[in-house]
Amino acid sequence: MKKLFTLVVALSLYAISSGQGMSLRLDDNSFPKMLESSTSESMMETSPLSAPSVLPKHVEFKYFGPYCVTDIAMAYDFTEKVFLKGINISGGWQWRRQSGFGIGVSYLADGEGVFSQMPVYAELRTHYLRSQITPYTSITAGYTIPMGKKNNSNEFQREVISGGVMVGLSVGARYAFNRNVAINAYVGYQLHSLRVQRVQNADLDNDDVNYSKMEETIVQHMIKFGFGVNF
Repeated sequence: MKKLFTLVVALSLYAISSGQGMSLRLDDNSFPKMLESSTSESMMETSPLSAPSVLPKHVEFKYFGPYCVTDIAMAYDFTEKVFLKGINISGGWQWRRQSGFGIGVSYLADGEGVFSQMPVYAELRTHYLRSQITPYTSITAGYTIPMGKKNNSNEFQREVISGGVMVGLSVGARYAFNRNVAINAYVGYQLHSLRVQRVQNADLDNDDVNYSKMEETIVQHMIKFGFGVNF
């Protein structure tokens, strides 16, 4: 009986000592993992949010000082049913962001060259935003100098013999590449007053009943559009 009791006690002590050893080994293995997890959580909590590497670029065209605009221009005249194309050049002084005042000159020519003309004008140019792209308007007023010639038809000849008042309004948009260079596109209305001579059957004698010659003042109503470069 004593031997049996001694054996049970020995087995119990061995079991207890084995369990404590396994517990210590588990604790030793889990401690580095707990430390690593705690460190990563601390870094996540304390690290600041990363800022974007590239900030949005704000591009604004100059809004004070001299300016120059060069446009390719096209227009359709509803009065004489002719299509004209040419160029506009204007320049002046931008005294604030919204407004600039200048003078300009255009050259417009039709296919036959009859209504070729050179408008000379003053303009008020207004831009409405400080962003990279902005709407704008241009109001013009001046005088049209005729540059045309007679057409070659003997049956019906037309010739502009004197110029007159010119007014116009354009609405468009300007896109700035930087403070000194931009592009624009526009559409608008333009009015020209001209004195026109018309000759019917110009190859006949003046006293022939089929010959006729007359002069009249016309008003050209034009829809115009174009695109250009701002400096």
